[in-house]
Amino acid sequence: MATVATFAKSFVPFYLIGSTAIFVTSSALVSALVAVNWRQLRDDATRTTGLVVALAALYCVLIVSYLLHTFGKVPVTHLLGILVFHGLFLVFGFFAVRALSAVFAVLMGFAVSYLAVVAEYSVRFGDMMRDGYLHDIFNVGVPAIAITFHQNIGMALGLAVLAGFSFASTRIRMLWGVAVALTLAFLFHIAARTAMVGLICALAFLAGAYLWCRSRALAAASLVAVVLATAVASGLFYRYAVQDRTVDEVAPDAISRTIRELQDPRPLFRMQIWLRAGQRIAADPLQLPLGRGVGAYPIDEGFGAPDWLLHPTEGSKYYPHDVYLEMLYENGLAGALLFVYLTLFPPIFVLGHWRELSDAEKAAMAMYVFSLASVALSGAFAYSYDFQFFLGMAIGVVALNRARVAQNARAPRPLGELRPGSASSR
Repeated sequence: MATVATFAKSFVPFYLIGSTAIFVTSSALVSALVAVNWRQLRDDATRTTGLVVALAALYCVLIVSYLLHTFGKVPVTHLLGILVFHGLFLVFGFFAVRALSAVFAVLMGFAVSYLAVVAEYSVRFGDMMRDGYLHDIFNVGVPAIAITFHQNIGMALGLAVLAGFSFASTRIRMLWGVAVALTLAFLFHIAARTAMVGLICALAFLAGAYLWCRSRALAAASLVAVVLATAVASGLFYRYAVQDRTVDEVAPDAISRTIRELQDPRPLFRMQIWLRAGQRIAADPLQLPLGRGVGAYPIDEGFGAPDWLLHPTEGSKYYPHDVYLEMLYENGLAGALLFVYLTLFPPIFVLGHWRELSDAEKAAMAMYVFSLASVALSGAFAYSYDFQFFLGMAIGVVALNRARVAQNARAPRPLGELRPGSASSR
């Protein structure tokens, strides 16, 4: 139910039958279940005190930044929406980590639903990406909405294939690898670039974690090599893509679409958005400590103030498309540094305890990396509720690991077993 609540507003079939009612009902039910089991939640939270304190500090910075800079410009419901819904989904994810199989089953069900619609449409009408854009395969009747569904499909498929990692035994791990390759090919075809990058980052995290267990020096060297290779490849791609005059004007694949966007001078594409946000930050260093205030970015862009989830405004559609950049822009160094700590601590922590994690917990951490990479490339901090859910799950994995360590330390030792550091062992 927590997973259903998290994706109630982004899962397209829910949108068609009434996403708000599903969201409210499932959230109320899960909140009641969490309240019944509050002692368990409290005990788990005490094992991640540092992260809980950092979370509280981050949202205190948001409040102070809002009061200093955007109070009276941005509706207070926008700030309250962030505080309430972020807290809600963080708790949902933190609690759902104890039932990962159920979470994975729901996510895989979402993906199967999408694939069924894609298959049915393809049989009846042919390629859904013909003419260079995603056709209205869900028959929503609103072109501006329909052309964005490639990202919903991509996110669902990426999460499902990562969920499959926890169910793939050693014997069928090769089949899981085939599923990964087919998923990446499909994401490339429908130009779900954010999901594709997120899935690649999640797979790199899994590979890097296993390599870290074998040789930390080799893992560190591999990371440096990957970063350098990515930087060089990105630079060369950007240089030649801008000069490419042979790109197909209607080709729907991810590379052709990216090249066209790099060549397009219009101000609403990602590179121009990042550039303008960076220029504003550099132009006024006095606002760097606490930023420009919650919700300031769409106002500065000229689209007006954003509002909360159930009362979206024109300004709610515009954001820097990078949660780290958005945090620095609106909440300054104080918010950005806290956010960096919160988001990077869980994956760094589990690298040192990788052998102790179950396959389900490893898959959960890969999903978190997938979500983190996605919001770092195209996410809005205020409205990325699925990211808050997966962040809560990642913090929950840390709590469960520490609980197991504490339980093993308290477990009675067999008679005659030597304790490290005792006189007999020395």
